[in-house]
Amino acid sequence: MTTSFERLPLGAIKPIGWIKAQLIRDLDHGFAGCLDRLTDRAAHDLFAQRIESSEQQVAWWDSETRGNWLWGYVMMAHLADQPAHQQRARELLADLKRTQDADGYLGIYSTASRYQHGDGENGELWGQSRALLALLAYYELSGDAAYLEAVQRAVALTMSRYAPDRPYFRSAVKIERDALTGLTHGLCYVDVLEWLYALTRDEVYRAFGQWLYEDFSSMPRPFPNDDLALPNLLENKPNFAGHAVHTVEHLRALLWAGLNGDEERARAVEIALRQIKRYTLPSGVLLGDEAIHDEPVPDVGYEYCTMTELLLSLSSALQKSGEAVYGDWIENLVFNAGQGARLADGTGLAYLSADTRFAAVASRGDFYSLDQPGRRFKYSPTHEDVACCCNPNAVRFMPHYISGLWMKVHGQAGVAATTYGPCVLKTEIEATTVIIEEATDYPFSATITFTIKPDRPIKFALWLRKPQWATSFDLSVLDELISEIEDWLILEKTWSPNEVVTLKFSAAVELVPYANGAHSVRNGPLQYVLPIEPELHVIKDYALPGFHDYDIVPRDPVQAVEVPLLDREGWQIEIDVQADRLHPWDNAPLHLKQGSLTLVPMGCTILRRAAFPLE
Repeated sequence: MTTSFERLPLGAIKPIGWIKAQLIRDLDHGFAGCLDRLTDRAAHDLFAQRIESSEQQVAWWDSETRGNWLWGYVMMAHLADQPAHQQRARELLADLKRTQDADGYLGIYSTASRYQHGDGENGELWGQSRALLALLAYYELSGDAAYLEAVQRAVALTMSRYAPDRPYFRSAVKIERDALTGLTHGLCYVDVLEWLYALTRDEVYRAFGQWLYEDFSSMPRPFPNDDLALPNLLENKPNFAGHAVHTVEHLRALLWAGLNGDEERARAVEIALRQIKRYTLPSGVLLGDEAIHDEPVPDVGYEYCTMTELLLSLSSALQKSGEAVYGDWIENLVFNAGQGARLADGTGLAYLSADTRFAAVASRGDFYSLDQPGRRFKYSPTHEDVACCCNPNAVRFMPHYISGLWMKVHGQAGVAATTYGPCVLKTEIEATTVIIEEATDYPFSATITFTIKPDRPIKFALWLRKPQWATSFDLSVLDELISEIEDWLILEKTWSPNEVVTLKFSAAVELVPYANGAHSVRNGPLQYVLPIEPELHVIKDYALPGFHDYDIVPRDPVQAVEVPLLDREGWQIEIDVQADRLHPWDNAPLHLKQGSLTLVPMGCTILRRAAFPLE
């Protein structure tokens, strides 16, 4: 597709309805608003209390935890319009900015050791990126130019320290699994550069970002997390084998590097997306417990960090390609795997989750723990006994989704509803303020009402994504006003204040296979599963009341062994009119029935069967 999109600044899209209610509850009662009070991992401020070395992998971990939490917390507080949390976020970000040195350095290393790392592990660019992204988020949300200036000074210093004769990646030679984790995470410094380029259009940021990806791709192979190194992609390696989080976060660097018009890089983007799709489960997430291996079968593990980074990368792919199919993928991920891996009240989540999950217990092993208890499959508000990475990344998850609900159409006056959900967009089109209210219970309803409120009559194009699952659609406008380009419905007209457009999709039940031949059940954007009633056992208490680590097992073990057979036909949707529309994930507002079998949305369950044989 020749059309692409442009991201809107943070705060241009504000949630309403169930999405806003979820953010508020997460802030007030979940770990999102108090992670630094639950664990020292988030309270420990490496940006102020700097270190000398990160030869040990865990040395930089706390900068990741605190930086990602600050980034998510400032977005969540402002998008939910919660003054008390906004004030606290303001104070935390001011503290972070005050750690900047006179020369512009803002990172985790002492004066003597910064930019002095050898050929192994270090968290220099990774730690910096976590702080700088939080500061950029605060700049866009507050409009305080001092925060943008702080980021520009920090980036100018870092760019001055690296060049083709002073590489960041290429000098690394240690290839043990954990030896280069922080180093290879550092490719995400490109996120900072791309954001700065979008704000300033200064080509120096693009050039440095392109070089960083080249430098990363020039590391001696094999190296840990090299799935998306350019030579590997061009050789079309048959399998991915890296840490799933690295693989999907590196996709953003590749996508940006692929914009330089180079045919090889464009081909590498296609290969990477095809490979990632190959390892993707019906619930929308890339497998990996934590490494990528085997096939996307129903009970394979996947990491919450992977979901957050995949969401951000898919949004980047949609923005750059204009392809609506990435909107389908994003919604699938957010409404199924994403909601299905957390407690609905925001007090805990599973570090590693699975589509079919008969138990969520600390004793289950994973790729890194082999036959030992992995401790990653339990539910926790911190997971500090393994790594406090998934919980802070979960704070970013819904803010990223909200911020990608709408995009500007590149090169023309228009906005695109790239994904759907209850929200309000406020933007400028042709020097005119335009507000679009999107009222819907989506994904629990396929009816969406848009109220368009320009300051004055103005002509622009309204792009609406047509999901691939939609069997038909109905738009409350004259047919002659509707044009279709691939999977987009486009309404271009002169809009007057308070015009209303209602869009309604129809969907059929689909049976989508897993790699083992069993089938998932889908209707519209939701995957339906057989719920297994959970029994929660507290295995750890926290100082703050209401927070615990849990092992979760079936209340009735027989539920976990019964295997219902499905027919392709005879499905009926039942709507629970008594369901809480503001907290729909607490108790399923929709039921999918076939005979005596009742399925519910995956995100409304903790334990479940997600795959079924056919009769």
